[in-house]
Amino acid sequence: MKRGLVQLDPAEIPEREWHDRVGSLQRDLATSGVDVALIYGDVSRSDDIAYLTNLCVYWNEGILAVPAAGAPVFLTKLSARVHPWMRLISTVAEIRSGRGFGELAGKFLGDSGAGTVGLIDADLWPASVAGEIRDALPGWQMRPLDGLVRAHRQSPSESELTLLRRGAGLLDQVAAQAAADGLTPAERIALAERELRGHGFLDVLASVTRTADGVATIQVTGQYRYLWLHVSRVADGQRTAWPAWAGELRAAIGAAAAAATPGATGADLQDTVRPLLASLPPGASVSVRWVHLADMATNGEYASYPADLPLAPRSAVVVSVEVRFADGRYATAAETVLVGEHGPAWLTGGAR
Repeated sequence: MKRGLVQLDPAEIPEREWHDRVGSLQRDLATSGVDVALIYGDVSRSDDIAYLTNLCVYWNEGILAVPAAGAPVFLTKLSARVHPWMRLISTVAEIRSGRGFGELAGKFLGDSGAGTVGLIDADLWPASVAGEIRDALPGWQMRPLDGLVRAHRQSPSESELTLLRRGAGLLDQVAAQAAADGLTPAERIALAERELRGHGFLDVLASVTRTADGVATIQVTGQYRYLWLHVSRVADGQRTAWPAWAGELRAAIGAAAAAATPGATGADLQDTVRPLLASLPPGASVSVRWVHLADMATNGEYASYPADLPLAPRSAVVVSVEVRFADGRYATAAETVLVGEHGPAWLTGGAR
């Protein structure tokens, strides 16, 4: 369950931008010959819905129905008593509640005649929910529309960049506090949770790892409004007592983030970093990768991309360097950066 702040503020994202996002999707649907798109969301993955409407699925689940022409409608099994709150914090005007999604979809589309329904990111839908929809709409063609909304989320707008920079500044401050010397793992996690939620983050997940030679890293994933950010930092301590590889890891994340330029691949980042980690013990391995913020979720999952997938200009990504040791323990460093036309712009961290 998400527990943070949700607000709809036209000073942050203008009303016109919300309208344009839905309009862009509807033009895609019309071009593809799709009459209505259905977007499923639950508490763990509902950012497509949030991107289009600012609706937050705090708990439970729902489906946003976006017709090729007309206003989106939110279908939910939650009772009507939550409708006023949902309208207050979103751009959705019509919300329909019912006992099941098949029933809701059938009533929504039942009088429209047969047509084509697009299931956005169909592979991520629970099989039971997709089955309900198919059973409730006999005669309708079901078409998977993989990543259609995600494609629109690849390049942050100027409004989103302002929010990302604000959230990144807060995350930077809190990560520095959580990585301070003398804290227990529980204290680091509690500090990150308390401070970020207190500053309006919608969702926070913090964790601490510790290697056999005593190096701790603090990892924090946070959702500011509906946008994701992530950092992983080596915890401060008596640096003279650090193994040499810990200092190298700090330098490595700086080099990896600096190499996050348009067209660079995960393999390129790996090649940049590998020579910098010269002091690793036998059996240790290094993994360098990037993940688009559109592929982050509640538990901070990292998507798995092909090693030759290039970074796109104006994409916002997490770059990470992970060292895994022979005993299974690991340490990691990561920053969130914007892939600029002429080089990366740090959202968290900065030039090391």
